[in-house]
Amino acid sequence: MTSRDATDQRSSRKRVLIGVALGMGIAVAIGGAFSAGLWTGNNSVSVAAPDVIQSEPVTQMASAQRPTPSATVAPRRIPTCTVANYAVDENLASFSGIVVDPVTGDVRFSRSADIAIAPASVQKIITAAAALETLGPETTFSTTVLATEDPEVVVLVGGGDATLSARAEDAASVYEGSPRIADLAKLTIEALVDPNEEDATVKISKVIVDAGLWDSEDSWVESWSRSATSNGFISHVTALQVDGDRQNPNDPLSRRSQDPVGKAASAFVAALRQAGNTARYVTISYEQPQSTGVTLASVESRPVSELVTYMLKESDNTLAEMLARQVSLASGLGGTSASVGEALTSALAPYGLSPERVSLQDGSGLSSLNSVSPEYVADLLVEIYRSSTDLSLIAQALPVAGVDGSLDNRFFGDNAIAQSEVRAKTGSINGVRSLAGFITGADGADLVFAFFATGDVTDESRTALETLTTAVYSCGSNLADF
Repeated sequence: MTSRDATDQRSSRKRVLIGVALGMGIAVAIGGAFSAGLWTGNNSVSVAAPDVIQSEPVTQMASAQRPTPSATVAPRRIPTCTVANYAVDENLASFSGIVVDPVTGDVRFSRSADIAIAPASVQKIITAAAALETLGPETTFSTTVLATEDPEVVVLVGGGDATLSARAEDAASVYEGSPRIADLAKLTIEALVDPNEEDATVKISKVIVDAGLWDSEDSWVESWSRSATSNGFISHVTALQVDGDRQNPNDPLSRRSQDPVGKAASAFVAALRQAGNTARYVTISYEQPQSTGVTLASVESRPVSELVTYMLKESDNTLAEMLARQVSLASGLGGTSASVGEALTSALAPYGLSPERVSLQDGSGLSSLNSVSPEYVADLLVEIYRSSTDLSLIAQALPVAGVDGSLDNRFFGDNAIAQSEVRAKTGSINGVRSLAGFITGADGADLVFAFFATGDVTDESRTALETLTTAVYSCGSNLADF
């Protein structure tokens, strides 16, 4: 209570109520002025009040003592470091992006972050999260050989493992540690040898190929460039193929064929001959087998956790599409190309990531018709950062700036200060350059970010994204959104 209020209390009964009311009103007015950041330089107030006739005695109630805080509240530091100038670099064309503190969820920087656009290969973060969530990190995919009623006829069944390899045992492959079709053929021959017959031989005159885990004709998304196979960007998405259908198993961008199923079937027949098949000619058939018997042989892919890691590190489009089809199958959606978008986004809905915020045409990000906002990607990255589940694997699977994967030759020159401190997925399709992931700031602060440049973009746009990311690294927890 102010001294002016105390003086009014000692005045006549006639003026007590007025004094109290005026004192409280003045205190509120002055407090409101300070809270609004105003300062007049003079706190003397003169108010003329009308006389009030009081017929009954007034008893002054003792005011409650305002509690004193038990601890001093530390002042909140206001961030002062801006990266705004880097976000308007002309090389970024039309820029949209966001930076979020994954601990508090506070948005630290945002430019058009709610606008959904094509994310390019940044979309593989979504595919990776859906695969880990739906399939689990330990899941593997089998390629099997089944017996039939005819001992000379076997069925080769594709299990949706694009890493199955036709390489020789000592030959290199981009899919290190992948199963070999030669081993599958050897196991098949061994299973058919009669143990009771000395010098027994095996004759397989026909191989029926079953690549129907999903419709083998449903192997291409119309919005993909038709040159993507000849440029080595992706194979046709079939449930049976070898080495991702690459001509050279050790070249990530090796040319792909137009018939991955036929190529895989021929490789199996050749491997059977090497393993001891005595048939002079082997017919390859794509008919539906009338009936099948026991499993003669089987080989397994590497677990999903390793497939996801390679997909993210090297931006492997074929693996991304294979995993997306497997998510669709596991979700009961049939593995069709049309179902991939629903399968991926529905898998992440339990994390509060609404499927209505995303429109996906594929699992790799190759399609320019995919539509994802930087905000959605950042929300997913926050969930990955906070996760104690399988999603947390993604943080370590992302490429590291200047170290490995698709970032091994990036963040150099002035941006080299952020090497090893940025873990992010790259993206590049016609009209889009993107980068999204995690930053450990120069002051040790953890941040997540999603940056998209769209329109008239070039490789210079990649450098501009790196420069903006490095600026965020330098600001760290002092990053301000102005």
